[in-house]
Amino acid sequence: MGVNFFGIKLRSKESINKQFKVAEFADGTPISLLIRVVSGLKEGPLISMLGAQHGDEYNGIVAINRLLDQLDPEELSGTIIAIPLSNPLAFYTDECMAPPSMGYRRLNMNTVWPGDREGLLTQRIVSAIWENIIIQSDYIIDFHDGGRIIICRYILAEHLKETDRQVVDQIKKLYTLFGQGVPVQFLDHSGHHQRMGALTRLGSLSIQAGLIGIPCIMAEMGGGLRIWEEHVQTAVQGAKNIMIGLGMLQEEPVGHDKEQIVAKESAWLRSKHGGILYNNCELNEIVEKKASLGVIKDIAGRSIEEIFAPYKSILTDVRYQPKVHSGDWLYWCGKIE
Repeated sequence: MGVNFFGIKLRSKESINKQFKVAEFADGTPISLLIRVVSGLKEGPLISMLGAQHGDEYNGIVAINRLLDQLDPEELSGTIIAIPLSNPLAFYTDECMAPPSMGYRRLNMNTVWPGDREGLLTQRIVSAIWENIIIQSDYIIDFHDGGRIIICRYILAEHLKETDRQVVDQIKKLYTLFGQGVPVQFLDHSGHHQRMGALTRLGSLSIQAGLIGIPCIMAEMGGGLRIWEEHVQTAVQGAKNIMIGLGMLQEEPVGHDKEQIVAKESAWLRSKHGGILYNNCELNEIVEKKASLGVIKDIAGRSIEEIFAPYKSILTDVRYQPKVHSGDWLYWCGKIE
């Protein structure tokens, strides 16, 4: 099938579940990635899937493993190469990013793509994934969730003018195939003007893959340091819907009759004051402009700040952890035209 990774040439009807060394700890202990592969009977696309680029995000790990456990090479056209746990350094410490004690600097994995084989520890791991898996992919699904403090349900489709010339139509195709009424944050980072930190987003997997002509979407499902069965099911079915739409599986898609809202403008709402957040809203709720989303109270129970929707919005992220400091993320509002 012409697919090689970490020195292995894939054959048709092959399944692989193997650890591959990508670096070492200070005492020489290997740092490895578990790579799972299902290679189908017939030729077809190669989809790479990543979970847990951030070490406090667990739902993608479960979704990837459940999906691959369901795949039969005899019934599959093409190949799935998946890394359930992409960032073992952060996972070991139950943090979004690895601490400086694991590699000198605290780096967010999803801001340093395509990595550097001669760089810092996180950059070397990223480079190994990029060189062995990403660059030969036809499509990428990058699974995330809200981590420690946020619960989310949406697809993030990032793009630039430079990527639009190559992959924007394919990105739209991926999130449409994912379906199930899952809303989309379809964000243009050209000009570094987005509110969620576009300067760092330029180092995300989705942007860097797009620059070399590979469409990538981020499926953001769950959060709050727990496994959500409904979000895992949505992630698995969304990936299967994509595979069905690409001709890799001969099944019927699920949830394409549900409306999918696509927001091209968004706002992250943050706290001005520290305190306890009381939510007045639900995940994926559609709210009107100036609707009250939540109230921050001090530790004596007195209201000190109320949070309002900036425009008619769909809520793609809702804070799960009630304790907030000044400047903490609370809600991500996707503008409804």
